[in-house]
Amino acid sequence: MSGFSDPRFRRKGSESKQGRPLRIDGKSAGVRGEERVDMNKSIVLGLVLAMMVPAVALADGVSVGGDLRLRWDYRAPDGGDSSNGTDAELYLNLGSAISDNLSWSASLRHDMTFGEGFAPGTGQALWIQEAYVSIGDLGSAASFLGGWSMDLGRKNDPNQGTGRVMNSSDFALDAAPNNSDGYHMASEMGGVGVDLYYFDNSGGASPAGTGNSELGASFDLGAMGGFADIAIHYWGQSNDDGDPSNLSVNIDNIGGDNLAGLDLDVEYATRDNDDGGDDGTSTHIAITYGLGDMGMTLHASSSVTDTDWAGMRAEPHGTNGIADIRAGANIDNTTVGLDFSPMDGVDATINFITLSDDDSGDGIGTEVDLILSWACTDTTSMEIGYASFSADDDNDVDADEDFFYIGTGWSL
Repeated sequence: MSGFSDPRFRRKGSESKQGRPLRIDGKSAGVRGEERVDMNKSIVLGLVLAMMVPAVALADGVSVGGDLRLRWDYRAPDGGDSSNGTDAELYLNLGSAISDNLSWSASLRHDMTFGEGFAPGTGQALWIQEAYVSIGDLGSAASFLGGWSMDLGRKNDPNQGTGRVMNSSDFALDAAPNNSDGYHMASEMGGVGVDLYYFDNSGGASPAGTGNSELGASFDLGAMGGFADIAIHYWGQSNDDGDPSNLSVNIDNIGGDNLAGLDLDVEYATRDNDDGGDDGTSTHIAITYGLGDMGMTLHASSSVTDTDWAGMRAEPHGTNGIADIRAGANIDNTTVGLDFSPMDGVDATINFITLSDDDSGDGIGTEVDLILSWACTDTTSMEIGYASFSADDDNDVDADEDFFYIGTGWSL
């Protein structure tokens, strides 16, 4: 099970337009309320795969697994009413090799918010998380495609860099997953890893290829002679509002082993809003230094998103502190912290975060985060997170706030 506070995970309450929940009565629930949504090609594919399960369940090589996540969280804003809730999430994963070159995978996800009924706009939903076919080598179909593999159907969105442009975050157990319908092709050309993506995100509103689509291309250049690990990602979107795009460059482990134990990572991303205005930028610089004792690692980072910045997906949960006070554009974030292991099997993180507006320089506030993760057994885990946010005097938007959660996970 992935950690509940992993920075890839999205703020609770954010929504993904790509996913669609299934209800027993055939209506759509969740992201768009009462809206009825026609089943698109990937949902049909998912149902076909689901119907295949009884036929192949007794065959050799069929894998069956899953995960169960349970989380209780509590939020107490100063001067406001406190709130708490319990969410559960159950995954059922199936897969099998059809031949040496062809396989299929399917994953169903059931969300439940305790105390809510199975109805539109609530945390009760059954999703097709993933349903796709994988072709190991396209060269068997056309020789010029030799060395290329392809996944076709519905898949989780890829995690790239800090996740500010693209991520598959799923911290919100009562919201749609970050997944998309389309295909993903991958190959390695001259030591460069190449990934190509095409997503149809129309949700059945228009035929594939005619609108609301995304095209992605990633190039992993590798270690570049020991200087740094470099990756380049491009995402272009076509929708009713125009053709916005993002370009991001990740330069990790700068200097290799030559910086006396320091690890330096840089991410720089641009946003073309396709509106004739200014382009947005996002810059993230992170430094870590291992101390050795108790697995201690010091870390510090600086992140800046200007007023015109936007990514392809909502920012992951915890990007600006696990209380999720602010997200998106116009934020300066300075974080210093310590990672350590107080006992065997337990990992701890302490962060001190300072937030301010990028355009005015006015302070937003400070936040202290404490996260404890415990691998109880090979199949069970627990995580506890606490955040205390203090608003600056010139911040008349946000209030002081405490946030707490405890989560457990089981691999089935």
